[in-house]
Amino acid sequence: CVTQYFEQYRAFCSRHRPQQAVLRDPEPGTDCLLCLEDVGDRQSFRTMVCPACQHAWVHRDCIQGHALQAGISAFRCLLCRDKDQFQQEMLRMGIRIPRR
Repeated sequence: CVTQYFEQYRAFCSRHRPQQAVLRDPEPGTDCLLCLEDVGDRQSFRTMVCPACQHAWVHRDCIQGHALQAGISAFRCLLCRDKDQFQQEMLRMGIRIPRR
């Protein structure tokens, strides 16, 4: 399931979970910016992309770990450095960002 950690703290099953509105799939050979492992050749539950630049592909588990370490004041896209749009999308997609 996907749990949204803001406002009403809603939870979604895999059938009704929010999905990113990205118009492209990752380029072949695209690596996660955090673990440097391949993200695959298409969008999935396990891969996410920055909504601002649409080039920063990461694994869901990797970005969750980064969010927990960075906190809300330092959590931003690793490539384009966008903070507002990136955080809103990550929250919507179920990434927990602690306030520190």
